[in-house]
Amino acid sequence: MADRSGYIGRAPSDSSVTIARQNYTPTGIQTDFTFNSGYTVGLIDAYLNGVKLIEANDYTASDGSTVGLTTAAISGDTLELVAYKAFNLGFVNSSVADFNVGANLTVAGNATFNGTVTGATVGVSSAGTSIGNAKTLNFIGLGNTFAVEGDTVNISIAGGGGGGLGTALSEVKTDPGNQFYTTPRNVTIATGTTFFAEASAGDGGVVFSKLGRIHVATGATVHVGSGTTLALDVLNLFI
Repeated sequence: MADRSGYIGRAPSDSSVTIARQNYTPTGIQTDFTFNSGYTVGLIDAYLNGVKLIEANDYTASDGSTVGLTTAAISGDTLELVAYKAFNLGFVNSSVADFNVGANLTVAGNATFNGTVTGATVGVSSAGTSIGNAKTLNFIGLGNTFAVEGDTVNISIAGGGGGGLGTALSEVKTDPGNQFYTTPRNVTIATGTTFFAEASAGDGGVVFSKLGRIHVATGATVHVGSGTTLALDVLNLFI
């Protein structure tokens, strides 16, 4: 729809006038009808069974989306709504079809997306240094924490799939404690739990851990697969 900017009828910058139509066949008594593509107040006509209605006397159209009949339409009636929309190259605020931008798009206000945003990426930084852009961020391991600071999300990762060296004494990269770690000495297989340690020949046939000992609770089961070796304390921390 176009901003009329004080002009009656077409404004000098209007490139064309489009007409939007919608027909209704009520199945019962109905007074209010929603015009799906929206309309500019004062630029919509209504026809009931082919007879043009008079605005304000026969119908009201004041909110840009709904038209209300003074006398209700009934089953068997046909209502046609016709909206006139001038397309102004200097003021475009809606499009009922696809809208393609060939170059850059600058939005001065807020952008609202009702569907899926395709091709969008997010910048990825490490310790404040950009390392690239990505469409998906996948965090592996337990203990990850997220903190929002303005338009930045700070992510702390406690461990990866293999557990790393352990948990750093400090999360501050420049702190000496960031280079020193703690790790549990033991792990307990809880009652009612079954732990399977199996590795294929292609994976070396070895399942290993930096933990020093496994405690198997009463009622728990540890299963080491055929041809698999279970190795503990591979860092020799707990000798």
